[in-house]
Amino acid sequence: MYTYVERGDVMIKWFNVKDRHGVASMYSNNITLNVAAMAPLDFAYRVQVGMDDNGDVIVKPLSKEVVESGVLDECCLLKLEFHKSFARISSTSLLKQISSELNITLSKTPIQFETTWDSVENVLIIKSGKENK
Repeated sequence: MYTYVERGDVMIKWFNVKDRHGVASMYSNNITLNVAAMAPLDFAYRVQVGMDDNGDVIVKPLSKEVVESGVLDECCLLKLEFHKSFARISSTSLLKQISSELNITLSKTPIQFETTWDSVENVLIIKSGKENK
């Protein structure tokens, strides 16, 4: 984000050095989210992970109340581990399914993707079609 300020006939664009983009790093056994990507998930007790028609990976945070209500299949619920500077979803099975769907090879070296938060649907979108270089 930028802040714009008019100074006479000149517009100044101030840079926000604390503005960080959300990044998801996919390994063969986990998805690691940076601070910006994990911020909207801070209330999550568990998550569901899926894929939309565009090939983007969707992470849906779930509250403890929803998880304990029993309406969701337990095999579809994943733990989100929070750390100071990152969060992690660990599941070799999940990452095998994702790599197969995306036709990519995941290993110990991460592949990084941009993330966005959809505040209407309350989901984190990992833009699988937008691999970071």
